[in-house]
Amino acid sequence: RQKIHQEVEDFKAERLRQAEQDVLSHAYQLIQKERAELRNQMSREMSRRDLEARKALLSRRKEMTETVFAQARERLLAYTATPAYAEWLRESMTALAAQMPAEGTVYELCARDAAQMEALCPAGSSLKTAEDIQLGGIRAINVAAGLLADDTLDTRLDTQREWFTGESGLTIA
Repeated sequence: RQKIHQEVEDFKAERLRQAEQDVLSHAYQLIQKERAELRNQMSREMSRRDLEARKALLSRRKEMTETVFAQARERLLAYTATPAYAEWLRESMTALAAQMPAEGTVYELCARDAAQMEALCPAGSSLKTAEDIQLGGIRAINVAAGLLADDTLDTRLDTQREWFTGESGLTIA
């Protein structure tokens, strides 16, 4: 009887150890799962914060770029009121006239420049004001020859954006 009782106690102890082992194993797996979830959650949070910081930085960079180009635009507008601009405009018209066939070429410019340029317009060509030319300069178009030459301050300023982005040091890493 004592032997049976001992076997029952040993069996219970073994079952208890096995149950403890199962509980410990389950707890370990649960802890590992929670650690992995926590690690993933922290990683997502860091990625979200990094993305927000990059967006803020991009926004600030765009704001700074727009400020620089707004100031450049103002300076170019001030330049168009100087005698140096009038001379540059005449030289531009002469250079474009040398590149374009005279017959059928339309020279587009802003309204404030049209009066001073009528005398320089080559025979067979015409002058036209263009609303998209706000700063100044001349654009020559010859549809028959399929030629376009743009020497406007607006286009020159716009082409500087890409250069400015690369050379300004306002990069996002």
